[in-house]
Amino acid sequence: MWERFVDGRRLEFGGYMDPNWQEGHKLSASLIVPGEASRFHERLEPLRDALRPFPFVSLHPDHFMHITLVLLGFLVDEPGEDDEVSRTRLQGIEKRARIALSDVPAFTVRLANLNAFPGATFIEAQDGGMLDRLRDALCTSCDLKNPQGPPHLTVAYFQAPDGTDAPEELISAIARYRDWPVCEILVENVEMNLLDLRSEYPEPETLAMIPLKIAGQHFS
Repeated sequence: MWERFVDGRRLEFGGYMDPNWQEGHKLSASLIVPGEASRFHERLEPLRDALRPFPFVSLHPDHFMHITLVLLGFLVDEPGEDDEVSRTRLQGIEKRARIALSDVPAFTVRLANLNAFPGATFIEAQDGGMLDRLRDALCTSCDLKNPQGPPHLTVAYFQAPDGTDAPEELISAIARYRDWPVCEILVENVEMNLLDLRSEYPEPETLAMIPLKIAGQHFS
């Protein structure tokens, strides 16, 4: 992915604040792994300092950092499009997800190395394929579309018109942290949350916390 970004040298308007993505919707639901960024704030600050000088970079605050597993859709009372979802549908997804994830063991993810694609810069999630296993279990059991691209921890969105040239200074700033260990996190839960698209970096509303299987845990 890094090589593609360097070769293409193009930016685009990334993230939930893109009006073309929102299309007038107010709320967006997702299944995520919480980032717990306050635990490794000191390891994030050098990355943020390197990115802060660029006016088109929108840095995530600690409370907003997470690993997205699946975007569930825009919450509406009466869905009429494929990217819209009702509260009843979310409740059904939660029930199926609890069953599906009860057999997926808790695992550790190593967060390391700054990377980028045209809409964002992120920290790689190294986990031996367990996050992909989570995604597959959720999408299969809940009849969801499996997203493209590897799971990752977004550090910042790029807020630039699609096709904007990526300056050499940005590429150099990211390259300095291509080998930068951040921390390890234990994934014990998947969170269903709701994001208010009308606010800038709002506190996500937790709709459900879905536990994974803990070692030694047995069900009768």
